Amino acid sequence: MKPTRDLRQLCETWWERLAKASKDEHSQAAEQFLAWFGWTDPAPVACPGDVNRMQVVSYLLEQGTQASAAAFLVMPGLLKSPAVMHHRFLDFTETTRILVNATRSMNVRYAFISDLFRAYLYDSSSDELLLSADSPSEIMTEFGTVLEHARVQEGSLDDLRRQPRSHVARQLREWGQSWHDTLVSEWQAPDDSAWLAVDRLVLLRYMAERNTLNRAGWQLRPKFMNVVAMSTRSNPEGAGRELVRLYHEIYRDWNVGLYAPEGRMDAILEQDAVSASMIRELALLSRNKFQLWTVLESFNYGEAAEKARVRMIPEENEERMLYLAKQTLETVDEVCIELDLQEEGYRALFYWFDQLTGFYERMSREYEQMEPPAEPESTDLFAWSEANANQPHAIRDPFQHAFEKGFRVYHASDRQRRTARLMLHLHLIERSRQEKSRIVRFPQIEACLEVRPRMLDSDRRRLFEGQAESEWEAM
Repeated sequence: MKPTRDLRQLCETWWERLAKASKDEHSQAAEQFLAWFGWTDPAPVACPGDVNRMQVVSYLLEQGTQASAAAFLVMPGLLKSPAVMHHRFLDFTETTRILVNATRSMNVRYAFISDLFRAYLYDSSSDELLLSADSPSEIMTEFGTVLEHARVQEGSLDDLRRQPRSHVARQLREWGQSWHDTLVSEWQAPDDSAWLAVDRLVLLRYMAERNTLNRAGWQLRPKFMNVVAMSTRSNPEGAGRELVRLYHEIYRDWNVGLYAPEGRMDAILEQDAVSASMIRELALLSRNKFQLWTVLESFNYGEAAEKARVRMIPEENEERMLYLAKQTLETVDEVCIELDLQEEGYRALFYWFDQLTGFYERMSREYEQMEPPAEPESTDLFAWSEANANQPHAIRDPFQHAFEKGFRVYHASDRQRRTARLMLHLHLIERSRQEKSRIVRFPQIEACLEVRPRMLDSDRRRLFEGQAESEWEAM
């Protein structure tokens, strides 16, 4: 068992000296620090990218012939306190983000980062913060056995507990709530506009992670990273205007309705004091927060009925399935599935959208199997255009037709509408990824969202059927 005093003394001694230490002394401090955990012969490594410009010494902690982790010792002042970071619901500091990215690029799974006072441990493959410490005593308590050479060889890093999705989702929700409150209280943004600003950030990071918007001469990921770079400068002048310009481009060039110009909100976001901080923090959130089911789980709060709608499992609906089964190529464009969020919950969005587009796919196969008409002459463009126009629109562009004509989602509150709108955007992205199809332009997703009437057609049918049964029973 290592004496606590030795580690404290080591950290306190070197903490005072590191600010004026040479490169060799910096390496000596790092090697003595790692030796406390039993790593007596760590392998120095030159890291790629921005790491070379930082005051940091880097090592690979090897387990047999394979590196288990990269260890980074940075100069005092480069690491923010974990307590401050947790208060903002963030997963990274600016420094740890750079070092974890470098660890991933080296194909090393774990990154241990310390300044001899604070410490962080990340899983670079999943982008998760696993452990942190705010003092030498906490380093000993939290990392003492986990990073011990013998324990690492036994798989201690792989055995570390990962946070459940509910915890990750709650952090995402609280981060969004904090920015919503800031926009409302400090910048007098309307409540619905403030929530829209939060949803735009979530969708922006979600699309940037997947490089969803991508065509010759225009890619979202580098444009997003340019705004991040502007926001992290000591003087982020112009970051706000660049963010609003990017929003307008996404709306104009890709038809993403969530980014339609909003005069009052755009004016607020053009302020660097707002946007630079938001974008800087957005980049310091773990990418495991931006998974479809995690984003949905982030809406699991508030009244019990609304929380239940987040986790409600879609039920089989024989009436709808029979309705789809009866349709033909002649009626495919008129098919419409109506969904009631109040009664069916949010997961039903994904289930019935997939059922509808699956029906379109079956009709497409039927259409292809029909006896093809005589091919028009290659120069007869009018005949070609007429033949193409005869193809049902649901087959030509199934996603667009589904959102704009084939799907109706009834909501009973602004919150239900907001949740459904964001989740439908994310689901479209996931479906496109699954089918390896590139999105050229987004369909008008909001076209399928409608205020729930007092009585749906399905309610009337159930009511009248119930009355008919009662009359027969009376007779």
